[in-house]
Amino acid sequence: MQTRRDFLKTALAAAAGPFAIPSGLAPASTPEAPRLRTITYNVLRCHGYAVTPEAKPFLKAAAAQIPTRLALELALYKPDVISFQEGPPEEVLAAMADQLGMNYAFFSGGWDGAVLSKFEIVEQQNCPLVSWTERPRDLFTRHWGRAVLRAPGGDMTIFSAHLNPTRTDVSVRAGEVSEMLKVIAPTLEKGGAVILQGDLNHRPTAPEYARWIEAGLVDSFDRKQAGTSEYSSNSDKPNKRIDYILTCKSLARRGGACKILFEGAFRTNPEDPKSIALSDHLPVMADFAL
Repeated sequence: MQTRRDFLKTALAAAAGPFAIPSGLAPASTPEAPRLRTITYNVLRCHGYAVTPEAKPFLKAAAAQIPTRLALELALYKPDVISFQEGPPEEVLAAMADQLGMNYAFFSGGWDGAVLSKFEIVEQQNCPLVSWTERPRDLFTRHWGRAVLRAPGGDMTIFSAHLNPTRTDVSVRAGEVSEMLKVIAPTLEKGGAVILQGDLNHRPTAPEYARWIEAGLVDSFDRKQAGTSEYSSNSDKPNKRIDYILTCKSLARRGGACKILFEGAFRTNPEDPKSIALSDHLPVMADFAL
């Protein structure tokens, strides 16, 4: 008997048709060595992204298709976990999760976020805080959330975040980092499996980055796949890395390659002024052995 998930996979593969990436670019899974694949992606509310005036009419015509196209493109990579920043409304997210055969946790905010996973989500918390009884007005104006997954080998805590982008007053983002570390620290201290991923809106040279590393997190991009893009934004001419997958040390020791997906429908085609991308950011993907 065909399961619902098998049916969805078959339907997605059939529907992908002309959107399928060439086999040489398709990431391969290794049946002999089970792995966890996670992707973080700022999806621009699933509005799509056009750079040139010629592309704007095509984006308008494709607007209703963007969530479906985005789900199809992500499905090609066979992820186990996905986090969204600047996610769509919950009803759209639920339809995308259904397309992907995944469960989801929705984190409301000024810019909604989400965690999707093929694993059971046993706990979820929107804007988890230690020092505050309610969401502070100036912090986490985008999103900050926590989801616990029942993964093979034990529970795994996924923290998803989209931090303040302000460049002139970095104290706001510094305050967000401080509160996040208070929430993450207990799980790290207990030796739990932890992944923090999202649009952190700072570069690797920033003071905020050093604080993650000092707290015991490891940047998955340290294992960058050869030939991958160095930057995650923008999707037409990427020139900065502000999207991250950070993990506890125990997961990092089992980490495979990390890759920024500057390929397929995630990017614009510089040779085609009418081309559109699924978002202004590029997804970041990392593998871990189970």
